[in-house]
Amino acid sequence: MVRQLLQRLRTPIIFSLLSLTVTGSCHAATTISGETKNYQVSQENFTNPERGFYINYLTRHQESPLKASQLATLKSRNISLVRRLYIIPQYRYNSLPPSFLEFVKQDLDIARQAGIKLVVRFAYNWDIGGYDAPRDVILNHLEQLRPVLTNNHDVIAYLEAGFIGAWGQWNRSSHQLINNTNLDVTADSRAIFSKMLTVLPPQRMVALPFPKQKMDMFNTTQPLKSSEAFSGSDRARTATHNDGFLASSDNLGFYTYRQVERDKQYLSTDNLYVVHGGETASASSHAQPYIGCANALTEMAQLRWSVLNLEFHHTVVQGWEKQGCMPEIKKRLGYRFRLLKSTIPNQVKPAGTFAMNFVVTNDGWANAYNPRKVEIVLRHKQTKKEYYIPVNEDPRKWLPGSTKTVTVKAGIPANMPSGEYQVLLNLPDPSSKLYNRPAYSVRLANQNTWEAATGYNLLSTTVTVTSNGSGSNYSGTQIFTSR
Repeated sequence: MVRQLLQRLRTPIIFSLLSLTVTGSCHAATTISGETKNYQVSQENFTNPERGFYINYLTRHQESPLKASQLATLKSRNISLVRRLYIIPQYRYNSLPPSFLEFVKQDLDIARQAGIKLVVRFAYNWDIGGYDAPRDVILNHLEQLRPVLTNNHDVIAYLEAGFIGAWGQWNRSSHQLINNTNLDVTADSRAIFSKMLTVLPPQRMVALPFPKQKMDMFNTTQPLKSSEAFSGSDRARTATHNDGFLASSDNLGFYTYRQVERDKQYLSTDNLYVVHGGETASASSHAQPYIGCANALTEMAQLRWSVLNLEFHHTVVQGWEKQGCMPEIKKRLGYRFRLLKSTIPNQVKPAGTFAMNFVVTNDGWANAYNPRKVEIVLRHKQTKKEYYIPVNEDPRKWLPGSTKTVTVKAGIPANMPSGEYQVLLNLPDPSSKLYNRPAYSVRLANQNTWEAATGYNLLSTTVTVTSNGSGSNYSGTQIFTSR
């Protein structure tokens, strides 16, 4: 989807991310004794939620609902995302009928059944000279969509701003909702974007088509700081998507005219904390200096790419296949968490203290941009009875290139049966609808750790619960709970 706009140029910024230590149970520094295990890296390309290549599915006039069979095929190809584009010219001057709202809801239901998430965009035209809708119509449509988006945000990865201009790309608005000359936001586009953030639950982000528009929206050229990241503020929930990636020196106007360097430095920092996605757009002579593997890998690393269209532009993607960099792109888009080591006690007594830690690194190019839980699970080897504790840890802060040590301290129930327990790490989706779905849990990039049936990562170490166990009784409030 080409956006012929203004012209610009760019260069990245590289960060040194220091290793941090986080105590998961909010206790002071804890001495860990037990067996230390090192984990082997896996080079396998596997599916993980909310990251990687996606497939476009566009629908006009509700003629092509999502089908479980087509989504199952994507899962077999290690694809966990679909960009769902709703083209609705018939509603430019009317309210959305209940049939359309039900159509969107059914798509989200099908995605949930299939273990897929959607990147969603709404647009009123799909051509360069088409018409969008007036401000008040868009505001009304967003209010009508509120219940659907709220009740189904669990399977929405993020929302592309959409609605305004050609292709919903905030360019060439027939109702002048943005400044069509320089793409500046206006009072109308501010009101529409604010409404988007309001109707979408605070756990989800909205992606604008140009970095300049995020800067204008919040009246600053300064990127997010770690102190504001994931805070739920409007700015912390605002991302960008680039649908002209590598197509020219300024990515077909994605970067501001004569401000390419500034925009790239801005995004290199900002995208540490927000999602960044999009698609390549051209293999023309203007794109040739940029679309090769060497430059593509550099750009994706510098700009922290999380998601990318697998099919557009097909010649660019085919070129990556031929040049041999596709395996790396498939593995490193978004987050790729990997265990380095863990230290786990050999024995613990009922009512005693269980203390362990694990060290994790992120080999991907980006962060995990949506909320996610962290749990330690103890599973009896014979009975398979499980006990778990939530860990006070945010995987969104496991930034690319960083290493984190997570310390866990909790109490063993006094009535916990004796025996050997496997120790597992679980990174489930926090939504109650997806919490027990392995397809929505994070797999770590290690050999012989993933359990496809449960969505757990096996730490390959056992702890024995026995009355003869050493250590003090636990005096805190964090106790393993059975389930």
